[in-house]
Amino acid sequence: MPGRPFSLTHASGGFDDRKCTGCAGPRPRGLAMVRSIIRRIVDSVAEGQNCHLKVVFSDNTPYHSTLTGDPDVTIVFRNRAAEWRMVLGGMFEFLESYFDGDVDIVGEQGLRRLVNLGLRKPFGRIEHPLTFVKRRWLEWRQNNRDVAQAKRNAAFHYGMPTEFFGLVLGGTYGYTEGYWKEDTRTLDEAQHNNFDLICHKLRLNPGDRLIEVGPGWGYLAMLAAERYGADVTCYGLVPGQNDGMRAVMRARDFRGKLALVEKDHRELADEPDRYDRFVSVGVHEHAGQDCNEQWIRSIAIGLRPGGIGLISANFNMARGSTNYSTIKHIFPGGYIPSLAETLILMEQHGLDVRSIENRSYHYHRSINHWLKNFETNWERIRALDPVRFDEKFRRTWLFYLGGSAETFEAAREIINCYHITFVKGHFARRGRSAPTDRLR
Repeated sequence: MPGRPFSLTHASGGFDDRKCTGCAGPRPRGLAMVRSIIRRIVDSVAEGQNCHLKVVFSDNTPYHSTLTGDPDVTIVFRNRAAEWRMVLGGMFEFLESYFDGDVDIVGEQGLRRLVNLGLRKPFGRIEHPLTFVKRRWLEWRQNNRDVAQAKRNAAFHYGMPTEFFGLVLGGTYGYTEGYWKEDTRTLDEAQHNNFDLICHKLRLNPGDRLIEVGPGWGYLAMLAAERYGADVTCYGLVPGQNDGMRAVMRARDFRGKLALVEKDHRELADEPDRYDRFVSVGVHEHAGQDCNEQWIRSIAIGLRPGGIGLISANFNMARGSTNYSTIKHIFPGGYIPSLAETLILMEQHGLDVRSIENRSYHYHRSINHWLKNFETNWERIRALDPVRFDEKFRRTWLFYLGGSAETFEAAREIINCYHITFVKGHFARRGRSAPTDRLR
């Protein structure tokens, strides 16, 4: 799920020479200016946040945001280029230096703490002009309007080995918000609870034709087929992930009606009124920046009148952009859609929204478990493929998981996870099988 972490783009404030140890001695005028700007940025980030930030420049010169106590987080520049990159390119160029190993962030949950600090600051939302240009270029290059490009984008993330996702996501392979009831103790329980809750919200009956777009590794589809007797069709776009799902089905000795086909969500429009139920969980964000209406339109065509659907996804309230590092390193082509825009599109295409439920608390808890699993199992992950799962991969995923968790914690953040439950057709014109009370 893509987040919007802190920014080191703009800062103000004075420089206290008393806090800079070993600053004496000549250095190039340009480098002195760069380090002065970095010191001001660090002071601005730490100001009023009860946090001690330490910087170690490439010549081992240290700087402290405060004279009190030990550092909470230490930023170590390994070369001068990284210092220049931060000043000239802002927060996301600083992150790129961290991913490349030119910057180290030291301290317990150091990167995550920096994200947390930045999200509390107004300038954390200001995008550097260089980042804006690079992000817009990536959005153009990765645009999902082309189906072949959409497939490449999806394979970038979901085409990784099934074993990797098992080590991070747990035994259900559930890449969802989960459902943390009061008596829930494990991640696998929470994921099962969520899938079962979704089946209840869909009001599945034996024989219902259920279409799931983006089934992941199949837990929800298998549950719907085996426990609820649904006749399930899954649209899976990534061949490697589909193979992984089939392997999971064999390992669990799956018995039920389930067809897994390699199709894009837009192909649902080729099956008008075919399905009684629709579901997608954690996939709507992959429709893409310019494809939200295509997504909603395909649902409206494929679902029969009176049919019930559910979308589980992360949303912004207003239309915005997904951050540069996320679309470059984690989810190419990804886009956090606007909830308001999505609801308007659903109304325009005849999908009557019956319930919107905020599930952000559960998503936040699940992300923390994924992060813990990733850190705990890192050596096992690296052993799967040392070339693919290298130090840069580790750092980008620490940013992705830790930054996402902090995004859901931030008081000013507006990304939330929702369940949207809906029925096709106006309530006065539905068939008898449509529910008459509020769907929950």
